[in-house]
Amino acid sequence: MKYGFMAGCALSSSNPQQVGEIIAYLKKYYPDLAVIQGCCGKPTRMIGDEKLFQARFQTLTDQVNQAGIDELIVACQGCIKTMTLQNQFPTSSLWVKLAEIGLPQEMIGKASQSDVIFSVQDSCPTKEITEIHQAVRFLLEQLGYQVATNRLSGKNTLCCGMGGMCGVSNPPLAKEFATKRVNDFKTPHIVTYCSSCTAAMLMGGGKAWHLLDLMFGPVINQQATCASHPLNQPVLAWKNRYQTKKIVNNA
Repeated sequence: MKYGFMAGCALSSSNPQQVGEIIAYLKKYYPDLAVIQGCCGKPTRMIGDEKLFQARFQTLTDQVNQAGIDELIVACQGCIKTMTLQNQFPTSSLWVKLAEIGLPQEMIGKASQSDVIFSVQDSCPTKEITEIHQAVRFLLEQLGYQVATNRLSGKNTLCCGMGGMCGVSNPPLAKEFATKRVNDFKTPHIVTYCSSCTAAMLMGGGKAWHLLDLMFGPVINQQATCASHPLNQPVLAWKNRYQTKKIVNNA
């Protein structure tokens, strides 16, 4: 099979370096990995422009077909949901794939001495896909982090506040819900596997990191501080997306 990888708009806007690192790691297992930087079109569907959504998704479908991809590995939960509904080409979750192939050896147990207990903000677009929830927790266990059990997680998770384009159309409501979501958790430290969720948890006053931060970054302890998130800084987000494009073109 020929595999492809797509980070999605949010991750591309958040951390170009991590996109490059995950591409490099996947290529160790899939040397002919095709890399796509594109948009699934979900935001246009969320604002009710179905015609524009179909046009944008068709552009993505054409890219996948032209690259000869048999299965597209996807980091974004919104993209996975959209691609599953459209059912135009096979997709798989990056997190499930990483759980299958394993983390780099140097990451195994790296955080075994951390004094942090993480709560997991499960993404609502894939709330019904249990294997993603299991894979994320397996990866956290492999890293050596402790994970709290929360009632409103997995299939019972709630939106971070950014869903349905609320972060753009009604920022005060998005912040209100993000704050409520942060207060739902038993621990002050939150890990997500969605860049929009990370931005929302920070906006809501939480101490939040993306799973890739835990993989490729330093070990998080009680004294660790969170940087402001690029998705909460539009100019920086667009700059990052441009940097990601350069990385993808050189992949």
